[in-house]
Amino acid sequence: MLRTMYVLIICCFLFSCEKKPTQITVRDSNQDAVAHMGPDPSIMGNTEIFFIPATIQGSAIWVINGPGANVGMDIRDKNNSAFIYYADSYISAGGNTAQTGTQIPWDRWLKVRLVVYKSGLAGWVVSFLNALGMDFFDSLESYMIEQVYVNEVYLSASGKRFSTAVRQVDFSQIQHR
Repeated sequence: MLRTMYVLIICCFLFSCEKKPTQITVRDSNQDAVAHMGPDPSIMGNTEIFFIPATIQGSAIWVINGPGANVGMDIRDKNNSAFIYYADSYISAGGNTAQTGTQIPWDRWLKVRLVVYKSGLAGWVVSFLNALGMDFFDSLESYMIEQVYVNEVYLSASGKRFSTAVRQVDFSQIQHR
């Protein structure tokens, strides 16, 4: 009996270890088609992302940063990094930013990169970070970086979202990509 129990536990463990993306249904009680990616407790800064279609200025992507750290974020097409849907090189702790007039990338895989900056950066470094353009990852230096996180997300206009696990990567692995 005990032997059977051990075999069942091992089988349950082995079958639960999959590389498939997790499917999450986005609740949309008012049918406004807003997709929301909630804060991930494994990411310092606890950012939230809203994909909002059909605003007055077109579609919008809105990022809210938690109180934990200053961050930078970009959202690109996974298969063609030349398509940048959202980029902000510096979002202060507790701050938020919106990019309007963009396209909501429905029915395609996106790569979301989040850089967490070291606390206590000099004022000129913060000014430099604020001035960077959409390809800001290419201009970052290792002394500015605390951590870098990467995630891949698939948004569907029907309200389903698929995502891979958030993973922390070494900054040298993402430079010039």
